[in-house]
Amino acid sequence: MRIPIVVSVVILAGGTGLGWQAHQRLAAVRQTHQQLINEAAQLGIAVDRTHPAEPVHPTKHGRENREAGVQLAAAEFITFAGEMEAFKSRGGNQLDAAMQKRLVAFIDRMMALNSSQFKALISEVGANEDINDGVRQDLIGFSIMTLANEQPQAAVARFRESRGLFTDAQIGGKVLSTSLACWAEDDPLAALKWVRHHGGKYSDLITEDTKLGMISGAAVQYPKFAFKLIAELGLNDAEHAIQGVVDAAKTDRERSATLAGLRGYLATVTDESAREETASRAIHGLALGIVREGFEAARQWLDTAQLTPAEFEFFTDGLTPLAKSADNGRWVEWLGTTLPPSQSDEKIRGYVSAWTQIDYKAAGKWLSTASDGQVKNAAICAYAETVARYEPQVAAQWALTLPVGDERDATLKQILANWPRNDQASIDAAAAFAKENGIE
Repeated sequence: MRIPIVVSVVILAGGTGLGWQAHQRLAAVRQTHQQLINEAAQLGIAVDRTHPAEPVHPTKHGRENREAGVQLAAAEFITFAGEMEAFKSRGGNQLDAAMQKRLVAFIDRMMALNSSQFKALISEVGANEDINDGVRQDLIGFSIMTLANEQPQAAVARFRESRGLFTDAQIGGKVLSTSLACWAEDDPLAALKWVRHHGGKYSDLITEDTKLGMISGAAVQYPKFAFKLIAELGLNDAEHAIQGVVDAAKTDRERSATLAGLRGYLATVTDESAREETASRAIHGLALGIVREGFEAARQWLDTAQLTPAEFEFFTDGLTPLAKSADNGRWVEWLGTTLPPSQSDEKIRGYVSAWTQIDYKAAGKWLSTASDGQVKNAAICAYAETVARYEPQVAAQWALTLPVGDERDATLKQILANWPRNDQASIDAAAAFAKENGIE
């Protein structure tokens, strides 16, 4: 199957395909395009940076230069597409440095165009008889996606004008999805109104992924409204959408706004079991995000978040150790000092077990320096039971540091249960361990 040019360009530029992810990659590119804006201006492709969606009003000479510039850009666009098509047909998948540089420069130059210039560019591409329909759709789709990064409402308008050119529903759907996602980030209410008004006409293109993209886009700045969109858009998989909203929260302010929006959304869920499951998953997601910010940042947010007891329990359930993180031990200690003993042991064991699985050396190193007490004992139990699958002798040494009693006996039995028996030597070692510790 032929890889569309628009997909090829985004992939080679560092993206993963069309859609909301492609928009995010393009957003990174725009940060470096001032030099290319200047080069475009020399060709008559000028942009009023204070009103980027408005066409420039040039003199006759300026208008002629601009029109010539757009025609030149269209010609270069088509030539570039031909080169990419030939590159793909030869089985190429890795551009050389010069081609990569040219590709990024080309994307930057495209992003310097305003809505009126994109309209002219699309018209030029649409009228060209030297390219086939597939390439034409790819080029126009890429143009609209690029415009959506800066002027999403204008991109939707350009899509409507070009709708008849998109005979491939997959490309048309992806282009509309990207445009609506970008628009929802800027003005989710306007994007929603457009879908309400035009959704019937484009029902074949407004898919579940399109709706998810709009919700993820809105969540960047308007998480409360993003939760409302979940009900408004009638998603089949609301949990996926909720996770998208949660994942968009990157700062303390955004997390607090997301939490407030989540609480409002949960109030509309009448099924108690579904409401609890949704709350658990969403707050798990918040926990994962805040852990990546570091222990101190997480603790500061928790001090102001005013979580309910149920929310706090969901949060602690969602704590997950990170590989190579210096904060894992601090989280273990925090669980021990923050939760009552009736809850802390179980949470500590779950956390240390997961930590041991991803980095048993780091977990063991922390144990060797941890202060004596019940927090350390609970951690030793989890560490020994988990590491026994790989290093049973090490596990046994740690278990024997526990105080004599039921906790130690239960850990020794679990070590025996997890002891690997891959050969006769390991079988004999397990038998010797059982005899030494009086385990039948």
